[in-house]
Amino acid sequence: MDAGSVVRRFGLDAQAAEWLEAAAGLPALPGWGAGEVASVGERGARELLAPLGLSGADAAELAGLWAGEWPREAAWLVERMAARVAADLGAALEPAPVWVAWPGLAGVEDDRARCAALFAFAVSVRAFEEYQRGRGVPGEVVASTLLDVGRQAAANRRMFGRAGLETAAWVALLFRSGFYQLGRLQFEPNVLREMGAVRWLSEGERREAAGVAELAEGARVLRLHIPPGGPLGEGEVAESLGRARSFFAGWLGVDYPVATCSSWLLDPQLAEYLPEGSNILAFQRMFRLVERGAPGDADVFRFVLGMPEVDPGRAPRGSRLERAAADHVAAGREWRVRTGWLRLR
Repeated sequence: MDAGSVVRRFGLDAQAAEWLEAAAGLPALPGWGAGEVASVGERGARELLAPLGLSGADAAELAGLWAGEWPREAAWLVERMAARVAADLGAALEPAPVWVAWPGLAGVEDDRARCAALFAFAVSVRAFEEYQRGRGVPGEVVASTLLDVGRQAAANRRMFGRAGLETAAWVALLFRSGFYQLGRLQFEPNVLREMGAVRWLSEGERREAAGVAELAEGARVLRLHIPPGGPLGEGEVAESLGRARSFFAGWLGVDYPVATCSSWLLDPQLAEYLPEGSNILAFQRMFRLVERGAPGDADVFRFVLGMPEVDPGRAPRGSRLERAAADHVAAGREWRVRTGWLRLR
């Protein structure tokens, strides 16, 4: 089997082809050759999928697929993805981590190929847990962090109506030790710099912060992420923030005095639509915003409305936040991703 055969069988794009060519020569994850992937069976599949926190619908569909007849190309695809995971355990802990793309297979018609990343992450859980245990990460943190796989799969189903993992690159970051969930929030060790929608200090702000080493570009920082799953209660947020600095100092031996958050949740325009006592507005008030922002309509439609495209005419309007998200854009206005920072204790 080779990458070209898999690309042709499933109609994969050039990016996926390049990724598979790079993964073709990696050592296999021990015990998980293509034959082992294809012979798990439904009971074994459910056991492997259990740590990922999948919804009932996703768990049942994936277990059923796993127990069925596997094309050789699909089993090879999963086996190579698992090999990539094994090769990258801990890779995100370098001083200046880089974003690593993964094949986007959400539009692939073959069910097993479309879900290949989910199968690969499932067979990689034990290796991930062993790696984290060896680094001294508490088991409850590892288990909590892994649940994000299920949230990402649920978002995929909400947006596209079927099982898959459009955000495989984000989940791969998890398996590369790129972030950890501490209570309500996730924390990603990184450095202060501009990347994607992340903005940092303008020239004027840099002059004002001159001499403050912890705010200098390139300084170590914890990027804060907010997984879906309930309100942003003040107590839960405070508990997470209170754990972060000591957790990473104790585990990595590195002090992170500052956390940043780049999110549509920090857009001050939300105050026009939400009541004064809302958890979101309380969350905003914890941060000092930098001057510049980035376009945020796509993020709002994805995370609030569960839509992969910006289309206010088709948007659900069941909740106050959904109505605000869609009506704001329908009125010709734009949401913004804003970056804020705070000092950790």
